[in-house]
Amino acid sequence: MNKSGVCLIGAGGRMGRAITERLSVSHNAFLKYAVDRESAIFLGMDSGLYSGIQSNGVLYTSDIEEGIKNSDAVIDFSASANLKQVISSCVKFKKPVVVGVTGLTETQKLELKNASNSIPILFSPNMSIGVNLLFKLVQLAAGVLKDEFDIEILDIHHRHKKDSPSGTAQKLKEILLSTLNRTEENVIYGREGIYEEREKKEIGIHSMRAGEVVGDHTVSFFSAEEIIEVKHSAKDRKTFAVGAVRAAEFLVGKSTGFFDMYDVLGIE
Repeated sequence: MNKSGVCLIGAGGRMGRAITERLSVSHNAFLKYAVDRESAIFLGMDSGLYSGIQSNGVLYTSDIEEGIKNSDAVIDFSASANLKQVISSCVKFKKPVVVGVTGLTETQKLELKNASNSIPILFSPNMSIGVNLLFKLVQLAAGVLKDEFDIEILDIHHRHKKDSPSGTAQKLKEILLSTLNRTEENVIYGREGIYEEREKKEIGIHSMRAGEVVGDHTVSFFSAEEIIEVKHSAKDRKTFAVGAVRAAEFLVGKSTGFFDMYDVLGIE
């Protein structure tokens, strides 16, 4: 079986370097293009060496279109500002794309779904196998506990993370709202300036940014008699890289469609 050549966008970032390492040991895919922004100081450097592994001969470039055109699949972990160009090029050259970019607007998410009528797209705010199990467990818990428990979401990440709440916390919120038939009006982001009792169907979301925490997410269900917590802690970015590469392998050979990690993992 021939390996699939991957164009990795955002290749020099924390996640990009972890994916570069993972691709170096994949049996089904390999890094063909390592793309990053034009201002990156590492352009022209060997992406393997920069990622802390042996030389792979793939030099960093800023040419997104060339990378997409000449690869079998695309993995995008760059920034939301690049999304339009990335998706446009993927549609132009009919390439499947895994989107791991967080902080997307609702308009951008809709653009992804529309583009999936032309190419296969997998979008997930978190590629970790464990986090996707967390999503399912939270859905199951909310379905059983219903409105009898107060719910709070806490996300903790490293001090360098720019978006807040995290994309994973937003996904957890969406799962809870859908399962419990609630709306965004039931969501409270932090409690500064609020001087009143908690409302019955309220869902609180809180974020901490400190140190070098890779990513912790906890959903807590509170009643007067007990507390139930569903938690996932990522100890290494490799867990996200494993999922991202697996997602790219999943897309190769598909013609169109909008997918998430549930499809990759077979979670119903």
